[in-house]
Amino acid sequence: MTEIGDHRSEQVNRMQRGRFASLVGACACAMAVFAVDSSFAAQQPPGPTCSIVTKQEYDSAKKQYLLQTRFSRYVRTGRLGRRQYWYCNS
Repeated sequence: MTEIGDHRSEQVNRMQRGRFASLVGACACAMAVFAVDSSFAAQQPPGPTCSIVTKQEYDSAKKQYLLQTRFSRYVRTGRLGRRQYWYCNS
């Protein structure tokens, strides 16, 4: 009876070590992605009079056809998944 119990506890330990190893690997990958991503996060504004705005503000201006007026414009920069939205005075 003790041999079966020892064998089962050994299997459980092996499974737990495997799960822990995969968790450590996933965390290492996530940290590497965020480390690379942080270097791209500091994007320069498209002009000297531009300030960053939220996506909701940009979408609202787009819906009201106000992306570009005589006095101001909204600009979207960055690639898919890393978009930044700007409001620029003319």
